[in-house]
Amino acid sequence: MNIYELYINEEEYSDLRSDEAVRHLSEAIQINTTSYMDASKIDYAAFDRFHAKMKEWYPCIMKHGEYREIDYSVLIRIPGSDPSLKPALFMAHQDVVPVVEGTEEDWIHDPFSGDVADGYIWGRGAMDIKEMLIAELESMEYLLEHGKQFRRTVYLAFGQDEEVIGSGAIAIAKYLKEQGVELEFVLDEGGRVGSGEAYGADIAVGSIGMYEKGYADMKLSAESFGGHSSNPFRGTSLGVLAKAIAAIVDHPLENVLPASARETLRILAPYIKEGPLKEAVKDIDANEAQIIAHYLSHPDLNSQIHTTIAPTMISGGSQAGNVMPQHMEAVINFRLAPQDTDEGLLEHCRQLAGKDVKAEYIVANEASRESRFDTMGFHALQDVLSHYFRDIVFVPSVNTTATDARSYECVCDCCMRFEPFLEEPEIRAKGVHGTNEKISVRAYLQGIRVLIRMMDQLC
Repeated sequence: MNIYELYINEEEYSDLRSDEAVRHLSEAIQINTTSYMDASKIDYAAFDRFHAKMKEWYPCIMKHGEYREIDYSVLIRIPGSDPSLKPALFMAHQDVVPVVEGTEEDWIHDPFSGDVADGYIWGRGAMDIKEMLIAELESMEYLLEHGKQFRRTVYLAFGQDEEVIGSGAIAIAKYLKEQGVELEFVLDEGGRVGSGEAYGADIAVGSIGMYEKGYADMKLSAESFGGHSSNPFRGTSLGVLAKAIAAIVDHPLENVLPASARETLRILAPYIKEGPLKEAVKDIDANEAQIIAHYLSHPDLNSQIHTTIAPTMISGGSQAGNVMPQHMEAVINFRLAPQDTDEGLLEHCRQLAGKDVKAEYIVANEASRESRFDTMGFHALQDVLSHYFRDIVFVPSVNTTATDARSYECVCDCCMRFEPFLEEPEIRAKGVHGTNEKISVRAYLQGIRVLIRMMDQLC
């Protein structure tokens, strides 16, 4: 699938100052807003420079809007004329992940060069997610510059630390809640476009993330006497731990077909031409067990219906093959489905691990709430995306990564995760958090058109 062949209506907004939009993203990438868990490593002056550039580049927004900094996060309010309309919020984050030490020489263009070359804008943040932040500002500036009068109040929200702890988004959401704000919808990064092959569909599928799975790292530990391996009468901590891990992996939690998956199947039904889902989708309720069995069997669908279990680390083994270890530890990573709680998961694992294994969380966060998709915001996003990308059906889905959007659930029941910069899958897979991150100028500008049209039609 050549993603660029699916682009349509690229001639719209022909007076968009494309070169300027590209330059702004290039310069934004040059400002090193890397975030670290160790806050002492963060260059907060870089965020100050970034904020100064926003004020310089977007005079109409600064004239008509209300600019506020909450810590180093930014919240901009463009007042609407109709207070009966719930506000909309378009968001992104300012920070980027560090460049992996030792890979600097592997970059074709310096990671903070912002070089524009070979049809791409290069550098850390080009796809995660400064392109969305700058595109949202470009879109709003374009509309205000053209004299558009907003009926619906619009917020632009840019957190400072999404890549680490997300405190900026939490603070902004808290502020909005204290102001009594209820949002019509939130649009954040996320989503993906891929083949419909997993469903047996003959059309590409664009997945709009309507919720995020939870995240938990659970530590298992076991103790034993140790000693010489020639006399393993009492067993070993490694053996006990291995049995516990196997028991947990072999006893997954309940499989549930979420509401978003049901809606996806309903939307895709006319396009499913082969495979076990072709007949099953005619009555989803009656064929739920068959549908779940298909999801379980397919690598692209499996994780949508249950909490996944992945043993990832083990430590404490002896340094010699004939010495039994005493203290052993392992870590299992879980991505929690909405139907499971962290308390329930921990109790489930403790029972399976047995009395000789200690199970405790290192970190645990439950899944976000599954957002509503029977909303004006979701249907409008579907329509606008379909206006700019042909032969793709856009459906609600689970988001595979964590975002700041979940922080806004306290003020919004429609938190959508989809960045409208459709790029070649290989570029996206290698670029996000990877070496040689880049975005094509074509994808970037098409995303701006999507955002202009969505703001214009809804706000």
